[in-house]
Amino acid sequence: MSKIFNVLWIDDEHDHPDMEPFIIQAETIGIILNGYSNQREGFDALTKNIVGYDAILLDALFFENEKSETVNKKGLGASIAKINELKSKKAFPYFVLSGQSTFTDVENDILEANNLKCYNKKNADEVKELLHNIKLEAGAQIDLQIKHENHVLFEVLKEYPDTARDTFISIFKGLKGFDNQFEDQLYFTQLRMILETLFRRANAFGILHDKCVQINGSQVNLSESCSFLSGYDTSHLKVKCSVTHFPKVIANNVQNLIYTTGAASHTSVVDVTQNIHIQAYRKDINTPYLLYSLALQLMDTLIWFDKYSRLNSDVSINKSLWQDIDYDADGNKIEIAELLKIANNGWGTAIINNSKNISIYKGDVAALNLSVGDKIKFIVRDYSKADNVVKL
Repeated sequence: MSKIFNVLWIDDEHDHPDMEPFIIQAETIGIILNGYSNQREGFDALTKNIVGYDAILLDALFFENEKSETVNKKGLGASIAKINELKSKKAFPYFVLSGQSTFTDVENDILEANNLKCYNKKNADEVKELLHNIKLEAGAQIDLQIKHENHVLFEVLKEYPDTARDTFISIFKGLKGFDNQFEDQLYFTQLRMILETLFRRANAFGILHDKCVQINGSQVNLSESCSFLSGYDTSHLKVKCSVTHFPKVIANNVQNLIYTTGAASHTSVVDVTQNIHIQAYRKDINTPYLLYSLALQLMDTLIWFDKYSRLNSDVSINKSLWQDIDYDADGNKIEIAELLKIANNGWGTAIINNSKNISIYKGDVAALNLSVGDKIKFIVRDYSKADNVVKL
C-alpha cells in the first residue's frame, strides 16, 4: 500500500482551476492537499485533528480569516507562530509555496527569520522538489511512521473515535522506546473503551444481541458480550447465539483483556486500583509489558472484526441467529440441539455450548423415532445426560 501524507494547505487560490494540475501531481505521489483559503479556518481544522495531519504548506500571501478581503503577509507570520506554539503537541514540517516574486526572487524578512525557502509555484522543478521534500520530512515524523508501519490497523481505526487512534500511537511510541511510563488506570480503561466500541459496532451489524449493549440504557456488558460472541450462554441476560462468531484465539484474547483490566467488571468504567490481582502483579513486576501485550491482542481483534463484519453485514440474517435461553418450571435450562450420531448400542449424542457432549438415552431415541440431524429439546439435570427429551 502506498504511503499517504495528509497536508494542511493554506492558499487563497487553493480551489482555483489553475491549481488542479498541482493537486493531481501531489496526489499521484501520495500527498493529499487539504485546502483552506485563510489562516484561521485552516488552523482550526488542524487543532481539531492534530494527529490527522503530517505537514503544512503555506502560500506567502493569503487571508487571515474568513472575513478578510485582501491577502497579506500577516497570515504567514501568524501561521508560523501557531506552528511553533503547537510543537509541544506535535512538530510539523512546514513549507512555503508562492508565485509572488517578492518572496521567490528577493530576500524576505519572514523567510530569513525562520530559515525558510519559498518554492516557486511557477517553476516545475521547484514544485517537484517541494513535493519530494514534503514526503521526505513528513515521513520522518514519528506519528506518521507509526501509522505507515501499521497501516492496516489505522485504516480500521478510522471507524473508531480519535481517542482510540491516539491510545495506540502512544503505545507504539512506548514500544519504540520514546515513552514507556504508562498508568494502568488510564490505559487499561482506554483499552476497555475501545473494546466497548467494537461491541457497539458488532451490535449495529446485528452480530451482538441488543441486551448486551443496553445495560441500564447505555452501558455495555463486556463479559456477557464476550460470552455471546464466543458461542456461550450469557450468564444473566438469558440470550445466546446459534453460531460462534469469535474464533477461539480471539475469544481468549478478549476474555483475557476483560478479566485482566477489570476483574470481570461489566462495563468499561473500572478502578484498576481495586483489582487485587493487578496490584499484586505490580508489586513484583512494574513494567509496561502487560499493557503492551493486551494492546497488541486488541489490535488483532479489531482487524479481525473489521474483516468479519464486512463478510457478515446482513443485519437481518445476523439477528436471526439470536436465541433466547428458556427454563422450565423448576429452573432447569431448556437446551435445543441436533442429534449428531446414534451409536450401535442405540444411545444418541448431542453437543451443547459448542463442546459439551450430552448423551440421549436409547429408549428416548427409539420412542421418538429419532434420526441423525433431528432437532431435540431437553434439559440436563446431571452433567451429561438429557432428560425430558422432545423432538422438534
